[in-house]
Amino acid sequence: MNLKCTSFYLEEKTGNILDFFSYCLYFPTIFMGPFILHEDFKVKYSHYTPTKMRVWCFIKNVLITLFWFLFEGVMLHFVYVNAAAFHPLEFLQNLESWAFYGFGYAMGQHFHIKYVVIYGLSTSLSSFENVMVPHLPRCIGRIHLYSDMWKYFDAGLYKFLVKHIYIPIVKLTSLKLLASMATFGFVYIWHGTATYILIWCILNYIGIVLEQTCSPLLSVKKSEGIKFFLDWPRRMRCFFGAVLLAVSAISNFYFFGGKNIGDLFFRRLFADNLPNTIILLFILYCGAQVSTELCPVHARKCDNNPIKMKY
Repeated sequence: MNLKCTSFYLEEKTGNILDFFSYCLYFPTIFMGPFILHEDFKVKYSHYTPTKMRVWCFIKNVLITLFWFLFEGVMLHFVYVNAAAFHPLEFLQNLESWAFYGFGYAMGQHFHIKYVVIYGLSTSLSSFENVMVPHLPRCIGRIHLYSDMWKYFDAGLYKFLVKHIYIPIVKLTSLKLLASMATFGFVYIWHGTATYILIWCILNYIGIVLEQTCSPLLSVKKSEGIKFFLDWPRRMRCFFGAVLLAVSAISNFYFFGGKNIGDLFFRRLFADNLPNTIILLFILYCGAQVSTELCPVHARKCDNNPIKMKY
């Protein structure tokens, strides 16, 4: 609600009280989200989608959401992700490495599916009413960069941060690092000033800075040459992305389970034996390659159907 009020008065010059209440108290998103910028909310009055297509997409989106709701229920029946995170740490400390890493991955997937279900219900109804909604959170198994995680997991929040915090500071100072710091400062205050939130924000900020700093160094123009050597920049980017993905996962474990859980994953990653670490980095490298390959596919799917739920 705070973001909605801020978005309205930053983007609406007239301050019409009826527009304010229709936006801030819009029922499908008032309780569970996702956040929609006021300028996107107003677009519903300027475009029209045939009723038959909207009904078909609404039914399909609700069925997809119902499937993931049932899938999550079955998963939680066998894998006690939430309960295990609040048990004494000895339970997790005694897990062997691959069970431990698998538990972390299950935490991430549970968090993702939870928001797919929550946002899926509200966006299905909003799309049916011709409201432009942000895409649903993209599967964490298809994201290996910090910037993509922020861009594609909660797209509404990302657009707000970029439009009202990051871009104004860049225009004012031309300092991207300062703009990123201010953005994560807002995220820290907005999510709550707990210690684990601070660690999560700091790790995300460091990851974004490293990504922005190293990406130009690993980019080359593809001109004439042997394809084998031209593919090496991508391999280097994916290897670099694998290291960042490991740190990104740990930062998210702070957010999912709190400081004690995050500290446990941090110690395990750097204290594990070398063969396990090498295998883990290789798996993350393969995930980075898959994520890189699927980026164009996802972009085409989003462009082809504007009212379909986009993952």
